[in-house]
Amino acid sequence: MRVASRTVFDFVRPDGSTAPVETELIYQAEDPFAVTMRFRSGGKVATWVMGRDLLAEGLGMKAGDGDVRLRPLSSRVLLLELVSDRHMTVFRLPWDTLRNFLDAAYRLVPPGSERFDADAFLSTVLR
Repeated sequence: MRVASRTVFDFVRPDGSTAPVETELIYQAEDPFAVTMRFRSGGKVATWVMGRDLLAEGLGMKAGDGDVRLRPLSSRVLLLELVSDRHMTVFRLPWDTLRNFLDAAYRLVPPGSERFDADAFLSTVLR
């Protein structure tokens, strides 16, 4: 079972201008702690996996101090920073888009009921 949502985030260029980027948010019950984001632009796809709880925390306050950071800019807009070895990519996204997605993910797997199947994970990794 999964929750998926297609939306548009605003990529923030270094000069402050923005460009729309098609974004898919994916939550899968089989990986209950993670959210996958796929960014599509110019025929290329970049995929990032981040913690569901980090995203939920970032709705109300600064969250994350590693390669994924999220914080409110206003009551309606969030700032998402993705840091790699070579770049920092910044997006602005609507607060309600992320809230609605997370609400659906929490309906699928409520907080505190997450389970991690280590045997299934290891069998996949060790193939």
